[in-house]
Amino acid sequence: MAAFRILSFLMGFIPLWFGVNGLLFGAAEHMGGDAFAAAMDNQYRYLSGVYIGVGLMLFYSAGDIRKRAMLFRFAMLFFFIGGCARLVSYLTVGAPPTEQFAAMFVEILSPLLLLWQARVLRR
Repeated sequence: MAAFRILSFLMGFIPLWFGVNGLLFGAAEHMGGDAFAAAMDNQYRYLSGVYIGVGLMLFYSAGDIRKRAMLFRFAMLFFFIGGCARLVSYLTVGAPPTEQFAAMFVEILSPLLLLWQARVLRR
């Protein structure tokens, strides 16, 4: 159970990292100096805030794996949906930067953690 708790907590840093960077630096961080619409930056920063929320959900759920199991499941659902969205972007627009590609890989595989969680909860 301790290993699962630690991994759950560490996974929270992934959305927290991307969320805080997006919130602080906005879409300009990825635009390479190109112009972009205020609406795009606004949406990007909003989604960065949501990503911070998912990270906080993971931190909180790691505190009590049994009582907060459903919250962890929702966080993994959000991770997976986000990973699928990244995959659509990858397939239609092209390859993202390395750190985003790595995040997509983790997000798409995140449902595997639900199997581990079920095993931990059965004990």
